[in-house]
Amino acid sequence: MSTRQPAPQVAEQAQARAAEQARRRQAALTELGSLDCLHAVPPNERARLLDMSVFRAFPAGATVLGQQKQDRFVFLVLAGTLQLRLRDKNGREVLMGVLARGDCCGEGPLFGDFFRRMSALAQSNCQLLQIPLAELRAALDTLPALAAALRQVYKRRLVECTLARVPLLSQLLPLERLALAALLQPAHLPRGSLVLRQGSAADALYLIESGQVVVEQNGQTIATLGEGDFFGEMALLSSQPHRANVRALTPIDVLMLPGTDFHRLIEQRPDLEAQLRREVEKRLRNGAAVRGDEARARELELAVRTGLLRGTHLFVRTPSLCPPGCRICEEACAERHGQPRLHLDGVPLERSAAGAIEQLDVLDVCRQCSAGAECVEACPEDAFERVENGTLIVTDRCTGCGACVPACPYDVISLRPLAPPRTDGPLWALLRGALERARRPPIIPLELARPAVRADKCDLCHGFADRACLSRCPTGSLRLVPIDELFPW
Repeated sequence: MSTRQPAPQVAEQAQARAAEQARRRQAALTELGSLDCLHAVPPNERARLLDMSVFRAFPAGATVLGQQKQDRFVFLVLAGTLQLRLRDKNGREVLMGVLARGDCCGEGPLFGDFFRRMSALAQSNCQLLQIPLAELRAALDTLPALAAALRQVYKRRLVECTLARVPLLSQLLPLERLALAALLQPAHLPRGSLVLRQGSAADALYLIESGQVVVEQNGQTIATLGEGDFFGEMALLSSQPHRANVRALTPIDVLMLPGTDFHRLIEQRPDLEAQLRREVEKRLRNGAAVRGDEARARELELAVRTGLLRGTHLFVRTPSLCPPGCRICEEACAERHGQPRLHLDGVPLERSAAGAIEQLDVLDVCRQCSAGAECVEACPEDAFERVENGTLIVTDRCTGCGACVPACPYDVISLRPLAPPRTDGPLWALLRGALERARRPPIIPLELARPAVRADKCDLCHGFADRACLSRCPTGSLRLVPIDELFPW
C-alpha cells in the first residue's frame, strides 16, 4: 500500500516551509535592525551580514574574546551582558565597560587594531551573533553602511582603550573615562612634526593613541614615548614653559585634554595629581640620568636612529656563546626562505650580567614597526598586512615593484627572485595535451603575468610551526627579546 502523499499536498507543505523560513528570516533581519550598532545599516546589508552569522549562546563566566580561536570573530550582543577588559601598560587588568544588547566586540582587527588585545567575559548567560572576521573583512568594501557603523564603534573604543591603557587613568571608573573621553580633542600629526616646543607655554595634556615620539632637551634625545603614554603634564602642573621638544618619530594620533579641563580633573581627583607628580619626578630622574651618563645617551640615540624601539621584540644574540665562525641561524633562515632575512653583526649593545659587562648583538632584521611602518606607506598595492599576532607580512598582492626597499630606513627589505612555475611531470604533460587539443585558431595563447621578484623580509616565519633561526641555534645564543627587557629605562 503506497504512503506517498499527493503532489498538491507535498507542494503545499514545501510552500509552508518556505513561508515559515521567510518569516523567520524577516524576523531576524528586523531584530538586527533594532540593535543600536546596526540601526543605520540598510536591509540589504543586514541580509548579507545575517548570511555570514551563526547564533551562539555562552553561559555566565565563559570567555567570549581572549582565546585565539574566538578572536577570529566579531560578536553582536543580542541578550545578556559581557565585561570588556584589557591590560594597561603596567600589565594590570582594567575594566573597559559592560556590553549589553546592541553592542559589539572583536571589530578591532577590521581596521588595523592589533595592539589592544581585549578580553570579553560573559557576565550573565549571553546570546550572541558570531561573524567570521576573515569573511566579514573580505566583504566590507561592498557593505559601506556596515563598515561605517563598525568603524564608528572602533573609533569610540580606540579612545576608551587609550584612556584605559594609561596607568594614570586606568584607575578611573568606566563612566568617568567616558566623561573624560568627551572632552578630548583628537589630532593627527605627520612624521617629523614638532608637537611641543621647548620654552613654549603649556596648553594641554597629550595622550598618545598611536605612534611614537622622541623627547629632546637642548638638542639631546632623553626619552621616547609610545602608545598609551602621555606628555605635557610637567608644564601644566608647574605653570612653567615646556622643558623639552616633543617630536613625532612616526605619524601619530594624539588626544588632547585642554589645560582648563586638566586642572578641573585634578581638582576633582587629588589622587591623580599625586600620581602625576610621582611620574614627573621619575621622568626628571630619567632625564638627568641620560644627560649625566654619556654611554647611556649614546645608546639611546643609537636605538632611536636604528629603529630598535619601533617594534615590541628584537632578535638578540650573545656572541660569546657562539662557536667561532658560526652562522647557523643565517643559514637556517636562507634554507627556509631562499635567502637570509636576518644578518649577524647588527647593532652592538652592552649590558651588565652577574657583575660583568656582556656584549650583545641586535641582528639586522625587520623591526616589525608597531606604527607608521615606512614600507606600508610606500607600497602602492597594499601588499603588507598585519596578521593577528601583530606580525607584518608581505602578501601575494606584492608585484615586486620595489618601492618598499628604499622606503625602509633600516635596510632590511630586499627583492627575492621568484622561481618559475613548474611545467614538468605527468600532470603538466596531460594538461598541456588537453590545452593543445582544445586550442583552435585563431585563438591566441594567453599567459598570466607573473612578477619575477617579490619583496622579502622577516615575518617571524609566519605560517611555520617554529622560527628557523631560533630552532637551529645550537647554544641558545640567539633569543627573541621584549624591548622593555632590553631597554628597561
